[in-house]
Parts: sequence; structure tokens; C-alpha cells
Amino acid sequence: MGTKSKIYFLKSIIFLAGILGFQFISLGAELIELNRVVAKVNERVVTWGEIENAMTLLNFTDSEKNDRANEFVDGKIDRLLSITAFYEKGMNIPTSYIEQEYNKRLIREFNGDRKLFRDTLRSKGLSQLEYRKEIEEEIIYSHMLSTRRRLKEEISPEKVESYYQKNLQKFKTEEKIQLGEIAFSQIAGEPETVLLQQAHKVLKDIKNGQKFEDAALKNGQSPFRDKSGDWGVMVSQREIRSDEIRKQAFLLKKNDISKPFIVNILERRPDGSVGKSNKIAVYILKALDRTQAGHKPLDEVRTQIERELAAEIEANSHRQWLNRLKRDAYVRVTLPQ
Repeated sequence: MGTKSKIYFLKSIIFLAGILGFQFISLGAELIELNRVVAKVNERVVTWGEIENAMTLLNFTDSEKNDRANEFVDGKIDRLLSITAFYEKGMNIPTSYIEQEYNKRLIREFNGDRKLFRDTLRSKGLSQLEYRKEIEEEIIYSHMLSTRRRLKEEISPEKVESYYQKNLQKFKTEEKIQLGEIAFSQIAGEPETVLLQQAHKVLKDIKNGQKFEDAALKNGQSPFRDKSGDWGVMVSQREIRSDEIRKQAFLLKKNDISKPFIVNILERRPDGSVGKSNKIAVYILKALDRTQAGHKPLDEVRTQIERELAAEIEANSHRQWLNRLKRDAYVRVTLPQ
């Protein structure tokens, strides 16, 4: 068959499929039928179109869609199994409850603008009826999850301590310092020699008995001047943007005072990034407090560990429950190759 004949044949197939109600998408050099059934759970089917649309809304690339299609199909199967179990128990969601949630979302997500709401649904290929059905299934799935959760899981102190010892890295604390500063900035383009002279004079006063805090309250242009130069918080090395301040700060022991040093002032650029400006300042730092790197004590993180262990146990319990549902249901998966 010649090239033109092949093209004509392909167009004819796509045109005929359109008449018959089939839809296709292009995945690489391959045509995939949107309405192709990729999974069946009892009498419910999952189409490739549903899975592809969910991934498109998350801006997945074609490569990401191929890599994560199984994950999305598994999630859809879990949801359908939970919904089936809900109805098998003879339960129902009142229409008024669905309507209430529908109106809440209309106000919360679209500020009550029904035209914007309809346009958004149309862009997603959803009707209002389909959207209501999605809400109903979300409510059911959340309900089934909540009924599986254990209100209180018995977690022994031994389990907590064992988890703590095995995961010490998670509870690591960084070396931190609380700084006081006196800063001399260029007000009228003063050269660095002038700023250094001012700083050395203040440092001499401190060495002669003036308190650092009093000197910081009376001198310089630091934004912390009214607080006697105190930054007010403990900071780690990664939290100090200025290279010069970071280097000088962590050379100090508690209550040490640095010599005057030059700092290249940072500025925020129009694109939002932070970089060096063409201005300088001269700083004197004091280490008001300093802590060494270590680990948070067990008592401080006990509640956090108990929550994590409970979540882990619940996840395993939920997975076992879904596996039992899958064992008793008819589930078939046929993803596009």
C-alpha cells in the first residue's frame, strides 16, 4: 500500500471510529483508544480515558503517564472496591448530603460563579451529573476509609523506643546560634574605610566596658537596633543567607564578639531571586547563645512517633482489607502496551 493510501486508510478508520462513538489519543507514535477498558471490577469498568484524563489534569508528560498508569489504575480499583463494599452493606448517602457538599464546593472553589463552574467542568469533559457522581463516590470512599481506621492502636513504649533508635536521623538537630549584631551601612555612599573606622570605635568602647547590647542600641543602622541587635531566634548555618555572616558567626563561641568585617548586602531581584547588590556594610556580631548538633530527646518526639506508627499500622490494615475485597471480587486489568 502506498504512503497516500495508508494516510487515507488511517483517516478513514479515525473518521469511522468517530461516527461510531470511539475516541483516540496519541501516545508517542501510537494510537490509544480512550474508551478502551483497562480494568473491570465486578460489573464496573475503568476506561483508559478516565485514567489518562486524571493524569492530564496533573500535567503529566507522556513518559510519566506510561510510568504511573498502573498506580492510577490501582487507585481507581481500590475506590471501586470500597464503593462496592459500601453498597453491599446496604448503606446509602442521602441526596441532601451530596447536594450540600456540591454547593460547598461551588462556593469554596468557584466563589459561587456557576458560569465559571460550568466552563471548568466542560474543560474537563465532565457534566454536572458526572461531577455529582464523583462527589458521591468521594464521600463514600472517605467514609469507608474512616470506618477502617482504629480509634486507638495499642503501641507499646518498646515499639516507640525501637522506632526512635532505628530512625535517629529523622530526629537530628542542627548546630544553631543566636546572634546579636551592630551594622554600619552606606547612607551616602561612604567608603568601607569610614564604615570600618566607625565599627572599630564602637568595638573599642565595648572592650572598655560598654555592654554590647547598649552599644547596639545606640549605634549603626541594623534593623534589630531597637532590640539591642538581638536577632531573637536560633538559626542554623543553612538559614543564614549571607556567606560572610555565616562564616563569621560560626567561628564564635557563646558570648564571643567578632572583629568588624565587611558584608556584601543582599537584595531581592525583580525575578524573585536573591543576590549580591553593589552595596556593603560593616558588621560586628555577638554569639548570644549557641547549641551543638544532636538529636531531639525521645520524650519530645514520642507523640510524633506514636502517630507515625499508628498511620503505618493503619495503612497495612487497610491494604489487607482491600486485598480481601479483591480476592472476593472479579478484577481484571488490561493496560495499553
